[in-house]
Amino acid sequence: MIYTRSVSGRMIASLLFVTTTALTSFTCRSAIAQSVQTQQKISFHIKAGSLSDALVSFSTQSHVLITSTAVSLNGRITQGLSGQFTATEALQQLLQGSGLSYVPAGNGALQIIAPSKTASIMLGPVRVAGVLQDRVPSTAMIGNLPPVLPGGEVARGGQLGMMGNRDIMDTPFNQTSYTDDFIKNRQIRNIRDVLKDDPSVRSTFTTGSPGYEAMSVRGFNMLSSDMSFGGLYGIVPSPGTVAEIAERVEVLKGPAALLNGMAPGGSIGGVINIVPKRAHDTPLTEVETDYTSDSQFGGHLDLGRRFGKGKHFGLRANGMIRSGDTAIERNSMKTALTSLGADAIFKHARFSMDFGYQYREVNGAVPYFSLQDSTPVPQADKVSRNLGAPWSNYWNQDFFGVFRSEVDLYRDVTAYGSVGVSSDQSRGLEVKSISNVDSNGFGNGSVNATGNESMSVTASLGVRAKVKTRYFLQEMAFSANRYQSDSGSVNQYETMNRGSVQIDGTPSFSFPSIVAPGRVPHTASSTLSSIAFADTISALDKRIQITAGLRVQRVQSANFNASTGVRTSSYDKTALSPAVMAVFKPLKKMTVYGNWIQGLQQGTIVGSTYANAGEIFSPYQSTQYEIGIKGDLGRFVATLDVFQISQPSTIYDTSSNILSLNGEQRNRGLEINIAGQLIKGLHATGGLMLIDPRLTKTQGGKTDGWKAPGVSTVNFNIGLNYDLPWVKGLSFTSDVIYTSSQYLDTVTPRRSFPGWVRLDLGTRYTMKNPVSDTGGKLSFYLNVDNVADTRYWNSMGPYAAYFLTLGSPRTFRFSVAADF
Repeated sequence: MIYTRSVSGRMIASLLFVTTTALTSFTCRSAIAQSVQTQQKISFHIKAGSLSDALVSFSTQSHVLITSTAVSLNGRITQGLSGQFTATEALQQLLQGSGLSYVPAGNGALQIIAPSKTASIMLGPVRVAGVLQDRVPSTAMIGNLPPVLPGGEVARGGQLGMMGNRDIMDTPFNQTSYTDDFIKNRQIRNIRDVLKDDPSVRSTFTTGSPGYEAMSVRGFNMLSSDMSFGGLYGIVPSPGTVAEIAERVEVLKGPAALLNGMAPGGSIGGVINIVPKRAHDTPLTEVETDYTSDSQFGGHLDLGRRFGKGKHFGLRANGMIRSGDTAIERNSMKTALTSLGADAIFKHARFSMDFGYQYREVNGAVPYFSLQDSTPVPQADKVSRNLGAPWSNYWNQDFFGVFRSEVDLYRDVTAYGSVGVSSDQSRGLEVKSISNVDSNGFGNGSVNATGNESMSVTASLGVRAKVKTRYFLQEMAFSANRYQSDSGSVNQYETMNRGSVQIDGTPSFSFPSIVAPGRVPHTASSTLSSIAFADTISALDKRIQITAGLRVQRVQSANFNASTGVRTSSYDKTALSPAVMAVFKPLKKMTVYGNWIQGLQQGTIVGSTYANAGEIFSPYQSTQYEIGIKGDLGRFVATLDVFQISQPSTIYDTSSNILSLNGEQRNRGLEINIAGQLIKGLHATGGLMLIDPRLTKTQGGKTDGWKAPGVSTVNFNIGLNYDLPWVKGLSFTSDVIYTSSQYLDTVTPRRSFPGWVRLDLGTRYTMKNPVSDTGGKLSFYLNVDNVADTRYWNSMGPYAAYFLTLGSPRTFRFSVAADF
């Protein structure tokens, strides 16, 4: 790096970009010079704020080296830009109003100049997208974060399981990766709500109820415990995970047994992956205070630093606490998070660690309720939002730790290993359900005293490699995975003796005689182990890509008597899961793709009441067929696809008293998704899903051809973010969510939920932080979820026949965030 000492050390530090690899490459210099000379259009997204930070982003996105007079940048700001520009057009716009200009500086570089200023520094080459990404190969995962689309709320790619990161145009699936900007702009509190603008995803239980923060994806249940953390299952807290832990949240739609292995809970609708936070090149110190209606207050601290001469070492620490009454009547919640992410990136090796602790406590838990077969679905606006008792309480705490390593064995050959450990504890004494609700709106209340504990250890080993020949590129991936979980649970029930509960009233439950358990015995264990191989062969500069792979999955489980510890049942089966995927690019900015892939769920051990008692079914194999087309229109990416997923199930033959694996549900759907910048300053993410869920094979054929319960056939979501051009730093967000009606169960006559529409609105204002010397920002956020306070039933997925919960009421969130 070259710099003069005639400028202040503080300003030099703020402008130096680490890593000198590209400077030593003559090829890179030539490419950069050619890029400036030809003035090709490039997609830029640069935030308003500090001019020095904006020039960092400019150099990152254009691959153009710049020199600058450090003193001339002190305190200067820019309005930023977003869209397609040549390098010089973009630089001109960034410098508007600053009194600065530029001149060619040789070797393809540009020099920022100001009157009477001659001292200058040479900025080192920048890193593109990820932490020290210019130092890591494309086969790496650590320090290799995919870049973002214009608007910064959605990334251009994401993790494809064992195959590593892929650009969205090289991914043979419908996948969306939501960034930290999306989470911050809407002040989202949990991982489930990060996906609220995805039409293929619907939430189930309301936050604040005894149920987990589960979802349905493409009409199939997705347990919160089946989310992965950096690609590893069994790490994130089971009831739900706070959003402050995530750098990005990726959702890949459809089953993916080859890519990720079998999920512990057997979810097949999709894969949701949390990308942990890492320290970036720019130091981060952000403090936030927030308020959530009705009287919940909290704070968040986010620190990130890189250390060492080459900034090889990074630390990212997060701390959050939030407590108080929620917008749901007689309900309060406490949440806390402490997490630390560390990484070390060297020339041919990379390491990372994550440690975390999350605590959540709910008082006045919101019960769900179930209906008698003859009872019509009540109107949502006639039901009390909270039928629980003030003493109803549950809490859970989770500890987790993950270590990852990568070593480059040869050029474009990377071996990796990961190991993670998590511990989960929960206790509850709550009015969990109001059951057998009749046509007059009365039901029976029951109390649950529950205790759950689990310990999970998960590990992964693998190799990713690229081999280039004259005509072909071959990308190979090998993976071995193992997940081990030991768990215990205690459940006690007590029916309330005060009689029936009216669901539109305000019940007053007496304190029960049972109490939350202390000791929790070991009652179950589960082991999922697998090996997998995948090979992608590409030709014509990756315009044709064919992938084939196979995973061998072994599923082992056992149940134990809570009192004696004696094993009561066991399961041990193996399944093969092949997959074939293809990508074809008829045009430079167009991708046509297809996939045939499977999902896995643990099979059933036939119970003692059946004629074939003791029979063990092999893991259920769900199969997906999907074809789609993607268009990269520069500012945004659009996707259109159609899919079919067939999920097997058991059915009972009354004449032979045999339980067999002959049932099936088939979901066929069409999805349209869009992400990026529609016009200057207007960014969008969302789309439409049309789905036809059918019961194709049922018991005795009685309901063959019926629409499956718990799946809405039309789902529309659109999230908009508009930066006002005439008020610098002022932006507005809106999220529209439409869910059509869905059937409750398979009882005749059929009952259904009505459809609903929800509107969320938000605004934020960002200005220079007056107490920051490094161009820090001061941001004010106001978000309102469910602006019209619409009452609706949650989309329940497979739970529809059993549980009903209301959607969340109108909720205000206000926060002030300052970075220094």
